[in-house]
Amino acid sequence: MARVHATNDYGTAAAPRSNKLHRPLILANHFLHWSSSVIVMSISAYFVAKFSHNTHLIYWLTIAAIDTLLYLPALFLPAMRSYKGYFAPAAWVFSYLWLTAYIFAAQDYNFGRCAYLSPAFVNKCSMKQTIQAFTFIAFFTNLVGQILEGRLWDRQRFKGTHALDADKTHATAPATATTTTTAPTTAV
Repeated sequence: MARVHATNDYGTAAAPRSNKLHRPLILANHFLHWSSSVIVMSISAYFVAKFSHNTHLIYWLTIAAIDTLLYLPALFLPAMRSYKGYFAPAAWVFSYLWLTAYIFAAQDYNFGRCAYLSPAFVNKCSMKQTIQAFTFIAFFTNLVGQILEGRLWDRQRFKGTHALDADKTHATAPATATTTTTAPTTAV
């Protein structure tokens, strides 16, 4: 079956339409990401305050605190029509930081030695595994947010240029032919 594309007046492909669910999806994703960052920050702060700590706990706490603060305005930005997805580069950077945090948590808590690592000799494995789970959720939602933000930025970047491109490719050349008029000759 042939695929039919919407076209504009010039026969070229029309500009992509905005999806009504795109901004609410970004909002929901940002809220889930912010919530998981708050959970990681809270548990990490509890461990740092009550027990001896290592660099993994400090890393989780730092990334979660910065991300929680950074994503606070991002919870409301997609609701504004003037927002064009400028948060995509920050999401890209934080996706790698959250991936590193998840790798640290997996190294510490997946191999049966949960009670001996981060913080050492604290038998709160369920809380430690909660950190691991929510670091993965934070990584995944950050990755999804990066894709959604990038798509919003890309869509906004090309908004309004499709009609100009169509005019350039299908413009007619101006009439440059000159007409010469000859003076009528009169015979006397």
